[in-house]
Amino acid sequence: LGGISLGLLPGSLPQASVRTWAVGVGWAALAAVGQGVGAVISRKAFATAAAWGERVDPGTAAYQRVLGGLLVAALLVLPVLLRKAERTADGRRAWRWVGLNALTGPVLGVTCFQWALRTTPAGIVQPIVAAAPLLTIPLAAWLEGARPRANYYAGACLAVAGVTGLLVWR
Repeated sequence: LGGISLGLLPGSLPQASVRTWAVGVGWAALAAVGQGVGAVISRKAFATAAAWGERVDPGTAAYQRVLGGLLVAALLVLPVLLRKAERTADGRRAWRWVGLNALTGPVLGVTCFQWALRTTPAGIVQPIVAAAPLLTIPLAAWLEGARPRANYYAGACLAVAGVTGLLVWR
């Protein structure tokens, strides 16, 4: 948690941005809780299925998780669609990125995550997944031209080391 806090600590924020930043951190924390709970439940589901003599492949498990996520997303997006939000000229271009995001995250990412959970305890899988911030740096630099401050790198390394330490010295 210290590493995540260090990495996210803003250099300076205008007063108007503080609320936006806090809301973003709140959603990220909720996502982290969902990811952790989902990992433990997935492990339990694989074990329960095996105890009943059933074998669930990781693709099916990922698909079931994606359906649950789709329901939550639909409930959150529906009010926006009902307000008939204004469409911009970039709307068509955005669908390409939405499609790529859907394939890499929920489809490929969750399938690989479920595959790892099927064969490996969540306490080992999660530290590897926690390396995502370090893998995000080159992608953000390439796609967004973003260059994180030094505290982001230090915080990401500290967070990964902390989660790994929890596993190694338990």
